[in-house]
Amino acid sequence: MAPSVSIVIATYNRANYLGATLDSVLGQRFQDREVIVVDDGSTDETRSVVERYGARVRYYYQSNRGPSAARNLGVQHALGAWIAIQDSDDLSLPNHLAALYGYASAHPDCAMVFANGAYLGGPEHRRDTIIPAEKSQRLARQGASLEDIFEKSIVRLQAAVISKAAYGAVGGHDESLRICMDLELSFRLFMNYPVKYLDQVVFHYRKHDGNIGRNEELRLTENIRVIEKLMRDYPAARDQLGRHRVNRRLAYRYYRLAKGRRRRKQFDLAWQALRQAIQLRPGSLKYRIYQLQWGWLGR
Repeated sequence: MAPSVSIVIATYNRANYLGATLDSVLGQRFQDREVIVVDDGSTDETRSVVERYGARVRYYYQSNRGPSAARNLGVQHALGAWIAIQDSDDLSLPNHLAALYGYASAHPDCAMVFANGAYLGGPEHRRDTIIPAEKSQRLARQGASLEDIFEKSIVRLQAAVISKAAYGAVGGHDESLRICMDLELSFRLFMNYPVKYLDQVVFHYRKHDGNIGRNEELRLTENIRVIEKLMRDYPAARDQLGRHRVNRRLAYRYYRLAKGRRRRKQFDLAWQALRQAIQLRPGSLKYRIYQLQWGWLGR
């Protein structure tokens, strides 16, 4: 009999964290699930770690193609009607799938149910949870909108279950992305299906030096690509969000790119990014001031 939920864990050289992740996933109250690990070309002891769990974990290996491709492979082999994406360095809480699947079962029309997470090492950014408590309560009360995830990337797939049918219908993860794939997939799900939010903390996020999201250049450039793709593929999204909101977010990303590149002494690339920010928001005093401070007036 097929399980209700397939947990897909893509991993690359995380053997030192993977055991704790698997223990947390297997130790949940909800047991109507299977666990799939996709090894994205690891060169460490990942296979040995997984083998310790025997038949409780299904293992697949692929040459290194990135986390999106690894997740897509895992979903291809999944037997459950619902998919739970778990990172190989985070921890599921005991209520994780019990809460998410329970809510999804009560709302069978939705494509995704997502919830909140907390930081493993304690409060970060002056808050206890990834989504601030007041905002989390509002999202549960009023529903999460495209505007909510556009203004702030609040969806963490470690805190979500996704309909396998919907995942396949929208094309799964974009395999060209390595950081912003969760946001890009969330945009497509929001534009095509109902999505629900649950005000519960269901996982712990582990911050460490190996987090790929710490690559600021890649994170910002992918974020820009994802927004531009949303605007290109879904004209209704631009109408819903408004040109001013879209330009403001894109301009800020280009501004952050410019600052990082200037810090790394990539002056020509920094100028290109700042010029993009100014083109998007020509009336922004802040961006004009930086243009003057950096000595690029009239360049």
